[in-house]
Amino acid sequence: MNSIISKLYYGEINPSEKPAPNTKRCIENRELICSTEEQLLEQFPTCKELLDTYTDALHIEAQLECEADFERGFRLGASLIISIYETE
Repeated sequence: MNSIISKLYYGEINPSEKPAPNTKRCIENRELICSTEEQLLEQFPTCKELLDTYTDALHIEAQLECEADFERGFRLGASLIISIYETE
């Protein structure tokens, strides 16, 4: 059985494992992040540990937001499908 439900059940579908898009905007933003971090460490070399803690916290926050967005989107999609089959 190759239904989407069985693929989801057996872990064959995992949107969070897909790489980030390589759009021009994403690439430019990644470059900005890297250059800004380099500049900060040049100006404040003793703050590397603090900057690492800060960026780790930002990554966790972004992951939690993505998880919540995925859940809301999934619920919205499911609600749309249910509404199709509801009778008036």
